[in-house]
Amino acid sequence: MDFTLIEKTDVANICYKLLKANFYRNYFVIIAQDRRDFYCGSIYASKQEALELFRELAESKTDIYCVSDILRDFQRQKV
Repeated sequence: MDFTLIEKTDVANICYKLLKANFYRNYFVIIAQDRRDFYCGSIYASKQEALELFRELAESKTDIYCVSDILRDFQRQKV
């Protein structure tokens, strides 16, 4: 699968990345990692929604273990 990096930021020793899946319309991947942990999850959203969620995660310094729950809740709201 092919991805395009949309945005990357480092906050409080955690690296957050937002990528867009090139073969699937409106699918985005959010990655959060530090020296000890890693999370990678996907969401179905508009680019604006994905950017807002990504920036909220990074600005609030969301712990890696919480990102999966937040992405799951985000998807449930979309249904």
